[in-house]
Amino acid sequence: MDDLIGEIGKGFLRGIGYILAEIFFSTICYWIGWPICKLITLGRYPSPKQTVYLDSYNGNSHGFWCSATGLVVIVIAGLSAARQF
Repeated sequence: MDDLIGEIGKGFLRGIGYILAEIFFSTICYWIGWPICKLITLGRYPSPKQTVYLDSYNGNSHGFWCSATGLVVIVIAGLSAARQF
């Protein structure tokens, strides 16, 4: 019985972790990376049709590069704050 409860707990925590990671990557990283992508591409990417709004994000790949750019910026900022450079 303890094993069953342990497995249910692991599954629940994995689900919560997945949801938090998805929220972090799709919202926080996207909105940090969006102005950087606009600046680097001189306003061409993402086009107004591709902009991901909070209520319309459904896992599409239009905002992946903006989210990835935001993640890189967060990692670099964290490393420089920890004086690893």
